Amino acid sequence: MLIDMWDQVERFYIPWSIAIILAIALLGLCKWQPRWGRRGFALLWLCGGLVNVYLAWIYPRDYLQFGRFTFLPFYRRFIYMILFRQAAWMGGLLIVWHVYLAFLFFRPKPLSSFSIGLASILLLLLTPLGFGSGFPATLILMLGLYLLYRTETEKRGT
Repeated sequence: MLIDMWDQVERFYIPWSIAIILAIALLGLCKWQPRWGRRGFALLWLCGGLVNVYLAWIYPRDYLQFGRFTFLPFYRRFIYMILFRQAAWMGGLLIVWHVYLAFLFFRPKPLSSFSIGLASILLLLLTPLGFGSGFPATLILMLGLYLLYRTETEKRGT
C-alpha cells in the first residue's frame, strides 16, 4: 500500500505542487487584496465544478483515483463503494455546490457566514483525500476563507 502510494506521489507531484502554490497565492490575495481573493475563490469553485463535470459525467471511473490517496479507511470505502456507483447524481450535487459557491463569491454583496460555512464544509470534505486534494492546500484555502470572513465582518462593523 505504501509503495503504491509513493508511486502515485511521484506521478502527481507537479499537480500537487501547483495546487499548493496556487493555494498560497490565493491566501496572499485574501490577506492583501480581499476583493481579488474573492474572485480567485469564485474561479476556483467554477474550475472545481468543471472538474466534477468531467469526473461525474464523462469519466466517472477516474473518481477511483482519489481512493488511493485518502488516509481514512471509511472514506476509501465511500469512494469505491458508493461515490463511484452513484457518480452521476452525486457528482451533479457537487457541481451544483461548486457553481452556487462561485455565484456567492462573484456577487458584489458581502460574504455571509452561510457562504463561508458552505465553502469550509466543502474544503473539509476534500481534506481526507490527502494527496488527492492537494493536502495541505485545503487547509491553506480554509485560512484564506477565514481572512475573507474577517475582512467582511470588519467592513460591516460587526
